[in-house]
Amino acid sequence: MIQADGALVAIRTTRARGYPAGAALAPDRAYPERPFPGEPISPENHVYGLVRAALRDAGADAEHDGTARWNPLGRWIRRGDRVFVLPNFVMHRRPRESARDFSGKCTHASVVRAVLDYAVVAAGDPSLVTFGNAPIQGCDFDRVAADTGAASVGEAYRRLTGAGVGPVDLRAVSSRVTAYGALKEVRRRDTEGAYDVDLGLGSLLEPLAVSGAGRAEFRVGDYAPEATMRFHGPGRHLYVVSRRVLDADVIISVPKLKTHQKVGLTCALKGTVGAIARKECLAHHRRGAPERGGDEFPRDSAARDLVSRMLDRTAGPDTRLRANVLRVASKVAARALRVGPGGIWGGSWFGNDTAWRMALDIARILRFWRAGALGSTPARHHLVVVDGIVAGEGDGPLRPSGRPAGVVAFAADPCAADVVCARLMAFDPWRIPLVRESFAPGSLPLTGADPSRVSALLDGAPIGLDALPAVAPPPFEEPKGWRGRLIDASAGRRAAASR
Repeated sequence: MIQADGALVAIRTTRARGYPAGAALAPDRAYPERPFPGEPISPENHVYGLVRAALRDAGADAEHDGTARWNPLGRWIRRGDRVFVLPNFVMHRRPRESARDFSGKCTHASVVRAVLDYAVVAAGDPSLVTFGNAPIQGCDFDRVAADTGAASVGEAYRRLTGAGVGPVDLRAVSSRVTAYGALKEVRRRDTEGAYDVDLGLGSLLEPLAVSGAGRAEFRVGDYAPEATMRFHGPGRHLYVVSRRVLDADVIISVPKLKTHQKVGLTCALKGTVGAIARKECLAHHRRGAPERGGDEFPRDSAARDLVSRMLDRTAGPDTRLRANVLRVASKVAARALRVGPGGIWGGSWFGNDTAWRMALDIARILRFWRAGALGSTPARHHLVVVDGIVAGEGDGPLRPSGRPAGVVAFAADPCAADVVCARLMAFDPWRIPLVRESFAPGSLPLTGADPSRVSALLDGAPIGLDALPAVAPPPFEEPKGWRGRLIDASAGRRAAASR
C-alpha cells in the first residue's frame, strides 16, 4: 500500500528567464550522482541545476546528498520500477506565434531531461523509463517534439544508452488541419495501446448526466457529438487511457505553469489529460447555456445556438470539400461571436461545471487503476515537477501569452502542487473548482493531505502561501472568461507588504 506523502512543495527560482539553446541539455555540472558520467557537461543548462536543487530542498535522500549514491527519487521509485514521465505537449508552434508565447504553452525538454536522469538513477535501467504525451488531435507531434527539444533528448538517450525512452505520441487518432480549420487528413493508430476505464456511477460527471429533464449533451471541440456521447451517459463514463501510462509503477508529471480557459489553471491535475489516447472521451463542456442545462456559454441567444449546432454538424472525420466548407464557415462564425469582452465560447468561462470533473476523473484513474480494475488504495505514486521558467498567462492552454517567471517546483502530491501554483499566479486556489474539489473526500480520494497543511519552500527557506504572489509579480492575467474571479487581491497586498 502506498502511503500519503506530506504536502510540501519545493520551489526554486532563477533570474534567467529563458531556456538553454539548441540541444545542450546535459547536466550543467559534473554532479557525482549523474547517470552518465562520461557525457560532456552543458554549463549553459541552468535548468538542470534548478530541478536538482528543488529535489534537494524537498529533503530527498538527504543521507547521501553530495555523493554518487544520492538518489533523490528513490523514496518513491524502487529499483526495477517502470516510470512514465508526462510533460505537456499541447500543440506545435504556430506560424505567427512568438518563441516566448510558445515557451509559455509547452513543457521544455531541459526540465524533462533532468527528470529523466533522476528517474533512471532510481529505477536503475533506462529501458524502464519513458516519456510522452497525447497532445490535441491537430498537433504535429514531430514538430512539437522538435520545438520543445524533446526530440533532442530522445536522441541523446539513444546515443548514451541505446534505449528508446521517447518522446512517445500517445494518441490513437491524430489529424492534419489547415490554418483555417479545414480537415485534410485523419490518422488512426492501433487502439490496443490503451485501456478502457469506466468509472460508471463513481464518475464526477455522473451528477450532470442524470440531472435535468433530458440527457446531458457532453461535448469536446472538433469531435462529433455522437462520438463523445458514446463515452458518457447515465451510469457510464468511459476514458481511454494509454497503456504506457497505466502500466507504469510511478508517474511523474512535468506540466507547464499556465492558465486554462475552461478550468482556470492547468498544472498537475489538468495535465493528466495528456494520458488519454482518444480525445473524444474528454467531456469539456455541455451544449448550450445554463438555462438549457449546459455550460457552453453564459447566456443563450439564437446566434449562439445556431453556431453551436453548426459546429456539432461539421465536427468529425469527414475530409470532403463540402464538409470542409461548412466546417470553416462554422469556425469563422464562432470566432466572430468570441470577439469582445463578452464573447465566451466552448465552455471557456468560470461557469464551466464539466471540464474540472473530467480532469479529476482522469487524475483518480492514474492514482487508483491497476491490473484491469480500480482499487481501494493508491496503485502508484504521482510526482510533479513544474516548468515555470517561462509560464503562460491569459488565454491558455492553447494561446497563452508567455510570461517569464523563472521558477521550477517539485511536489510528491499533485493537489498540493496545484495549490502552490495557483498562489504563485496570485490566484485564490479555493475559487478554482479543479483545485478545491481535488481535496474532497470520497471512495477514490486524490490526496491524503490536509489542504490547510500545504506548505512551500522558496529556494530552500519556508515561505507562507500568501507571500507566493511576490515571487513572480505582478498577478498573472486571468483567462477572459475568468476575469475578476481568480486573482486574490488581498493576498497580493499581503505579499507585497512582506517583501
